[in-house]
Amino acid sequence: MSPTIDLYVAELLASRLCHDMVSPVGAVKTGVELFTEYGDDADGETMSLITKSALQASEKLQFFRLAYGSAGNAASGVTVADALALIRSVCGNQRTTIETDALDEQPPQGGIKVMLNGAMLAGDCLPRGGVLRISSEAQSGNGYAVRVTAVGERAGLDDELSAALSGDTDAAELTPRSAHAYYTSVMARGLDGGLAVETSKPDEIVFRFNLPNAGA
Repeated sequence: MSPTIDLYVAELLASRLCHDMVSPVGAVKTGVELFTEYGDDADGETMSLITKSALQASEKLQFFRLAYGSAGNAASGVTVADALALIRSVCGNQRTTIETDALDEQPPQGGIKVMLNGAMLAGDCLPRGGVLRISSEAQSGNGYAVRVTAVGERAGLDDELSAALSGDTDAAELTPRSAHAYYTSVMARGLDGGLAVETSKPDEIVFRFNLPNAGA
């Protein structure tokens, strides 16, 4: 039987999703209010604000739909390039850049989901920003690996995330931040895969997801 998550964990994930959506949706609301107030006198910056914020909101919704929803399992019509574009939009910012290494363009079921969740988890391990590096490859023996590396000052798992990722915590003790690490671990097991964490280098942490590749 595939691992399941507690209803409380689902509530925490929903809280995180809504928290991440507040900024772009709020900006759209502000822009619309300015148009309502000033009409034709509203400047181009107002329209630019609405357009940019609406795009951010759309990309975040697409990201979370694939990361947390069933669409990410099959990822019908979603390519690795599509996933990377969403990762750059959602996980990249002024302090964090996204880089890619070798990428296999034909991931198995769940491969896209793993890539998105791994990127978000790695981003949580960069308190001062840095670099997220993503790679994937088909392996011998019908295996598939996704590798997400976080490099930056003080990069690493704090006690809260470490406990959530290992499962050594009660669901009731999770927070909206740590719930994602917990979910990522459960999700990887549910795909009949595994998750290994490497911390052999200072200011660097590597998440390696190993998945079965039924299509190999």
